[in-house]
This record gives sequence, C-alpha cells and structure tokens, in this order.
Amino acid sequence: MSSTKLMSGLKTIKRDFTSNAVAAPSSSQTPSTNVNPGAKKSLNGIEQRLKDIQDALNGQLVQGERMTMKGAAGQKRSSPNECEDSAAKRRQLPSSWNDAPSHTSSQTRASQGSRNLSRPSTSVIPTSTIAVGPPTNPSRDKPAPVFLSQEQTHILKLVENGESIFYTGSAGTGKSVLLREIIKVLKKKHARSADSVAITASTGIAACNIGGVTIHSFAGIGIGVDSAEHLAQKVRKNKKAMARWLRTKVLIIDEVSMVDGDLYDKLARVGSILRKDTKPFGGIQVIVTGDFFQLPPVNRDPRAVKFAFEAELWGQTIKKTFNLTKVFRQKDPEFVDMLNEMRFGRLTTASIMKFKRLARPLQYDDGVGATELFPRREDVERSNGSRMQHIKAEEQIYKAYDSGSIADTEQGQKVLTNFMASERLILKVGAQVMLIKNIDEQLVNGSMGTIVEFTEPQNFMTNPDDPYTVSPASATTKPTSASASGSKGSTAAPARGASLVQKWPVVEFIVRQGQNTGKRRMLVQPESWKVELPNGEVQVARTQLPLILAWAMSIHKSQGQTLDRVKVDLAKVFEKGQAYVALSRATCLEGLQVLNFDATKVRLRLSIVPSDSCPSDDEVLIVYCYLQVNAHPKVVQWSKTLETIPV
Repeated sequence: MSSTKLMSGLKTIKRDFTSNAVAAPSSSQTPSTNVNPGAKKSLNGIEQRLKDIQDALNGQLVQGERMTMKGAAGQKRSSPNECEDSAAKRRQLPSSWNDAPSHTSSQTRASQGSRNLSRPSTSVIPTSTIAVGPPTNPSRDKPAPVFLSQEQTHILKLVENGESIFYTGSAGTGKSVLLREIIKVLKKKHARSADSVAITASTGIAACNIGGVTIHSFAGIGIGVDSAEHLAQKVRKNKKAMARWLRTKVLIIDEVSMVDGDLYDKLARVGSILRKDTKPFGGIQVIVTGDFFQLPPVNRDPRAVKFAFEAELWGQTIKKTFNLTKVFRQKDPEFVDMLNEMRFGRLTTASIMKFKRLARPLQYDDGVGATELFPRREDVERSNGSRMQHIKAEEQIYKAYDSGSIADTEQGQKVLTNFMASERLILKVGAQVMLIKNIDEQLVNGSMGTIVEFTEPQNFMTNPDDPYTVSPASATTKPTSASASGSKGSTAAPARGASLVQKWPVVEFIVRQGQNTGKRRMLVQPESWKVELPNGEVQVARTQLPLILAWAMSIHKSQGQTLDRVKVDLAKVFEKGQAYVALSRATCLEGLQVLNFDATKVRLRLSIVPSDSCPSDDEVLIVYCYLQVNAHPKVVQWSKTLETIPV
C-alpha cells in the first residue's frame, strides 16, 4: 500500500514495558473523553492506548487520519475533504470488525490492493484430495436484487394476501424465480413461527433445488398407497409429522406435474382429518406450481394417467390458476414460437425444417463448448470421464462434507444423490465446468467456464497480473472489477495425511456484458446445500464446490437450468417430455445443436381446420400436417382454461 495510515484510525504507539504499564488501570483511571485540552497530562502506554481508542469511538480522530472505510456493504470510500466536512458525525466502525477474526493482517492489507473482493478467503487443506469441511460462517452476502414482471408481481401479491393458487408457464418464464420470491415473502410474513411455511416438491431433485423436502416426507405418509383414513392414522403415530400438519399455515408444492391426482386427493383429505377441518388440506393455504407439459406422473399404464388438476379436490383447493406468458430465457420470438409449438404438441412443417437445420456443429473460439444433454446418467459420466482422460494434467479431488439429522441413514444418502453438487468432484486445469449457484448478476447458476489454475486465496487476491474481471475484446474501456457476492466460505476438515497447502480452482467464466461477451475469473470456494423440515431441522446438508463438469449433463438435472450452448441427440430421448425439456434449456437458436430430429419416428396426424384467409361467405378447409410431440391431450385442453394476466 502507498499509505501507511491505519484502517482503525488509531495512532501507532510503542509498547511501554516500564513498571508503570504492568497493571491495567481501573475504571476510575480510564481517561475521560471530557479532559481539559489545556491540561497536559503524561500518560503511560496503556493509558494512551485506551484514550486513542475512546477518541476513535467518539469521532475525535487525530488530524490527518480521518477516513471513511469501505465496509462489507460495499459503500464508496469518501475523500479526505468529505471526511472533514462530516467531522460532526459519529464515527462508524467498519462492519467487517464485527466478523469473526478469520483474516490475517496480510490478508487485510491484500484486500486494500488493486481490487476489493466481498468474498473473503477460505482456509482449506487440499492436496490431491481435499476434504471440504463445514462452513465456519454459512451466511451469504446480500443477494442481487430480483426484478419481477407484472405477471409475477400480481401472483406474489395474491399469495401474500393468503390466496391458494396454481401458476405455470412455458420453460424460461421465471417460474423458479417467482417461487423463490414467494418463499421469501411467506417466511417474512410468518416469521414468528419458523415451521409455518412447508416447502415441498414431488421429487427429490426439485425439493433440493428449493431447499425443501418431498411432499411424501413432509406428510409422513410413506409411499401413500393406502386410503386417506389409514394414512391419517399412520401420521398420528409419527409425532413430528403430526406436529408439522398442525403447525403449517402454507403448503408449497413444486413440480406438481408428477403428483398423481389420486395422491393429491389423499393429501387433501389427510390434512382435513388431522386438522379437524372439512376444508381440503384442513384449511392450509396451498401454493402449487409446475409444468404439466413436461414430465407426467409415473404410471404403469400411460392411458390411465391422472393429473393433479383432475383430482376431485383440486377445484375446491385452488381458487386461481395462472399461466405466465413473458419468456425471459429466450429473446428470439422465432425460437419461442417453435418451443411453444412443441410444448402444445404440434410442430408445423416450417418448424420441423428449422429444427433439422440445427444439426450443424457449434463453433466457438473461447474454448468453451456446448453442454451435451443425455437422458441417462451413465451416458453423462461416460462423456465427462472421456474428456477428462484426454487432459494431461494433475487431478485435484474435492470430497464433500455431508451433515444433517438423517445424513448417515439410507434415506439420507438417497436425498444427497439429488443434489447438483457431487460427493466427489475431480477437477483438472482445462476442465470445462458449470457454476451451480447464483453468485451475482453475471455469475449465475448455469454459467460456463474453464479451470485455469489452482491457487491459494491470498495469491489470487494479491496477484496484480490475474485480474478478477477481464473485459471483452470489443469493449472500448475496461469495466470496473465486480465483486462476487456469495457465502463467506467454508473451512476444510483436515484429512488424514493432508498437507497445509491451501488451494481452490480459479475458473475463467464466459459472461455477458450488455451486447458483448466477456470473461471473468473467479476463485471458486465451497457453498452449502440443505434440505430442511418446516421446523428448521436440517435433514441433510452438503458443503462442496459449486461446480460440476459441464461437457455433458443429464436432461433430468438440467430442468430449470439456462444454458447458452446446448447439444441434444433426440435419438437417445426415450421419455415423454424429455425433448421439450432439453431443447428449452437453450437461450437461442444460435447456441443450440439438435441431432437426429426425425419426424418419421413420431406419429403424424392430419388436422383439418378453417383457413383464416378464406372468403367471408365461403369456408375453405385447408389440410395441415402436424407433428405429434408427446403433449397429452388432456393437458392441452385444460391449459386453455388458465388465466393470463394482462401486461
């Protein structure tokens, strides 16, 4: 640093080892802040130090040492003149002083260098195998602001007012973003009772993504094959499950498309029985979301499938149903129309030809290729493993830290497999990876990048030749370095025989800066995922680097992801809804490669409809050829009843 002034605003003193400084002064000897300035009193070392501290707390700083510190909230540093003008204000200590003393003086000095990082360094114990330990401070910095559309805001207000609703929308309409805001608002509304809001989903992966549990776990009904009366008796024997039903005021169910209609009725009746209220779910406010055009309920006989909206008590529970129409993921209207045609089960000949033309390879010169989506996990592991073998570099293995009340049980292990973060993560310099946590406005879940090195936190922060933000080549000026907001890090649990070398991967991410594409380097540190019950009990938690290998990914785990570059081989898709889920991950046609789009492999049908351009007196019938793409007729018909919000 060019300046030698202290951050605290206190003087530097030499320790007084004379006999006068041996005993600390009593409270009566503590220097008063109202000392007559004309009275010159000789103070020993400790007394002088205490006086300096008291003066600093009261804003009476030594001339030339007044300065405004940049705290954890990221406030702008004031100039010396501004400090002099605000001398009458009480001095505020830096908010970082309230944090645990986890930073050394060298790290503090480093943070005042060429850039300021809001993410402090993390103590780890890596060798070739690194045991990621529990976070010492799991709290996250203030997240980036979320801007909701008019549609989303309208639904959020209804939820806050106590309405039971269902909302859906095509891929990319912000269903997950809205759900996170709904959870946040409801938790704030019911802050006095931590277990008033039950966050559930139909599948383990969906539950993990929103920090909740499966609807079966919440309800305590097991697989739910018995009648509602028998299930209610079963719940009564489970004190925790019974307490959850009685204390819950709001029940959230995500990915409701995979909830069978009969199960929905059973849950509604179980709630009525246990809460002794004739209303469905015993009068609990119910928030339901999902896309029925995607994965349907599991049923041995596809012809006998019963959707949740067909349940007997659906209409008595859900008073308002909405369809989100504003698409955020895809900006190209042509691509949006193509995906909507596929979603509703009818692709025109023109769209078929457009999808076929997407078989061309994708070419990029930034070193990051398209993520290939597979229906089977075995194909994903094979593809990623093959790419890793071709990289001639030393492996770094990061082992997750798992905890929670049921983490060591068979049930807990099943839940842990649903996390995006893997138990054992193998990385190399040159590996293509994806971020699986939102960090800030640029670095989000789905950001792609390449590992460029493994380094110690202090070296990354103090190395002036390794800028945190790299501007795009087309930019005329270098943008200001942006700080990553995220968790404050985690401490590695010492592995037996592990060295004290501290290293994390540095990833060069591809980011968008307006209309340009740029790069940002980030030192990636551990984050935490957890599944907790409404009462706050953490069933399972995993601390691991928020990265996965990203040459390949399963379609199932890609649900909810936004990917700029996607490759899909439809010849390998075997389950209803998979093609739509896979193709709708892409943000644009330019970043999408589709192989084996073969119209002859699906059933064609003829549809005779009136032409919009026919004469007013004579109705001319035109024959159109449509591609049937796995949209269930009942879903198509029911979707027409959904309410849309005028924008």
